[in-house]
Amino acid sequence: MRSSVLLSLLLTAVYEVAAFEKTSPFLAWSSNGLNAAKNLNAQVVSVQDLKNGIYDLVDCSHKAILVVDELELHASDLGRSGRDKLKYQIQSAGSSLQIPFVQGAVDLEKLGESLSQKCHTPFFDVDYHKDAVATAEGPSVFYKKLTSDSVKENDQALDTIISEVRDRFQDNYLVLYSTSQTKEFPHEQKLSARQLPEQPPSPTPTQSGLFHHYTFFSQGIFMGLLVAFIIVPIGIMGIFWNLSVQQPQRFEKKQN
Repeated sequence: MRSSVLLSLLLTAVYEVAAFEKTSPFLAWSSNGLNAAKNLNAQVVSVQDLKNGIYDLVDCSHKAILVVDELELHASDLGRSGRDKLKYQIQSAGSSLQIPFVQGAVDLEKLGESLSQKCHTPFFDVDYHKDAVATAEGPSVFYKKLTSDSVKENDQALDTIISEVRDRFQDNYLVLYSTSQTKEFPHEQKLSARQLPEQPPSPTPTQSGLFHHYTFFSQGIFMGLLVAFIIVPIGIMGIFWNLSVQQPQRFEKKQN
């Protein structure tokens, strides 16, 4: 239940706006339990804390460790349509871990190599070794890079590689899903009126006159006039009304 709630929060439109630039999400799920470190139970973590946490998270009890690298992945991308297979994979897993914002990106290929050295298992890049999953003779670490611009194609490729791992190693596998390259968001340039992009501003014509040299009406002056002529009279009227209220001098005679 907790996993479904965290996933729903991660995949909703809460992160549709790029709240944190130059950040990347991190997801991990497995049919077995995950013993995540305390520094990973947060919404925002640093790259170094993530590396240390992943190194402690992987206890080499899984027969297969799949490291998935989707380039320029941001938390806001996970809330868009086309991630149905990813959502199903996490919801159907025994346990999962979701970190929306990692301050930077992790070199997932090197991370996979370090995990293979820790567990003393071979490391395979499935993009170069097409039959690496099917021909693996024992516990292994697999690295898969998703480079398509289509969300549905990446989602289908993720489901395909996980299906191959499941067929070969049953349910004894761990998936680490993130990106090694943060997404760059375009910054809108503030342009003055009548100024086109990538064009130098036109020279200001010389103007003369009293109103060109002095400011007689501005936003501050307008707000002051609004307070002086509208709000202040209403307040004074309300105060006088309250002061005009008097106590009754006598009470009506009680009638039988």
